[in-house]
This record gives sequence, C-alpha cells and structure tokens, in this order.
Amino acid sequence: MLYNKFNSIFLSILLLMFSCGDDKSSKSTNSSSDVGQTTESSIKNNNPKEKESGLKKELLWTAYKTPNKIPVNGSFKNLSLTNTKEDKPLEESLEGAKFYIDGTTVTSGDSSRDGTLTLFFFKRLASSEIYGSFGKFENNKVMITITLNGKTISKEFSYKLEKNIITIQGSIDLLKDFDSQRAFTSLHRACFDLHEGKTWTEVDLTAIISK
Repeated sequence: MLYNKFNSIFLSILLLMFSCGDDKSSKSTNSSSDVGQTTESSIKNNNPKEKESGLKKELLWTAYKTPNKIPVNGSFKNLSLTNTKEDKPLEESLEGAKFYIDGTTVTSGDSSRDGTLTLFFFKRLASSEIYGSFGKFENNKVMITITLNGKTISKEFSYKLEKNIITIQGSIDLLKDFDSQRAFTSLHRACFDLHEGKTWTEVDLTAIISK
C-alpha cells in the first residue's frame, strides 16, 4: 500500500512538471503544423439538422503567461460553422451564422500543454463546448454572441475584408466575461511554476473565414 501511494504521488509530480509545456515549445507554436488546422473528419456539428458550411475557417487564440506576458498561441481541431448563406457576399453570408467549438480538441503545438488545457481547464468548465453566432457585419464591426461555461455574452469584434477573406479579431476575459474561476484557478495552479506565478485571464481571438 505504501508503495502504491508513493507511485501515485510521484506520477502527480511528473504531471505538474511537464504538463504545461516549456518556453521552447511555446515559442515554436506558430510553426507547428497542428495549429489552425481544421479537417473535415474532425468537425462535429452540434446540431445535425444544420448543414456544415462550405466556407474555409480557422480560429486562432493567444493566451499569456508569466509577468512578462509571454504569448502562447493555438487553435482547435474541432470547429464547425453552420447557417451561412454562401450565395451572398461574405459579410452577408456570415450574418446569423453559428459556430461550435469542442474545447477538448485544443491544439498549441505542444501535446503536453494540450493535455493540461483539456484536463485542468476545459474539463473543469460547466461544459467543454463553446457555442456562438455572428450578428450584422457593418462598418468593420460585428457583435458576436459566445456561450462558454454556461454563460452567454455578446461582444463587439472588429473585422477586415480583403477579397474573399474576412479576418475577425477581438478578445475575451475568462473571469470577467464567463465566471470561469474554478477552471482558471485549476489551470493556474497546475502551471504555477512554469508561468512564474502569473496566468493572464484575457485571451485574444482571430477568426479567418474565406470562400
């Protein structure tokens, strides 16, 4: 029994040491082939009655760690877009469109970090699934409704349209916007040493959608 208890403690220490990824891996995230890639086989439509859009899409996130606010970049493998009107110009096509994200498919170019984000953050939320929809695209601004941790908010994002590519940018605050104290504290504690005691609550988002 004592031996099994020792093994359990030893494995827990190893998890905390290696689960958050190291500085080298976070700096190389942008060059990873996993980041920002969404394949048809990985897409899960949260409403099977709604047809998956034929538009190309990717969602990139940037979180921050350490007092120096070092960025960590990533994406999600499971990203779904529905209710688009693809016979219309891109801005009109996306008005009223819905999106779905499976948080447990988070990818950052570091498999150990991905495991930590899944185990200590997304699985500690009320739901690991993220839903949302787009409002009207006008004057380079769009209101986006987002449901995370069982809480729904609407935030204004900016966008720019170049040819047939629209880039939407904005930020969320995990605590102020979604009351995710339990999940955030869990992640912060798991990564406390590697984050030098500082995990930032804001996350920058960039969605790129094209025909």
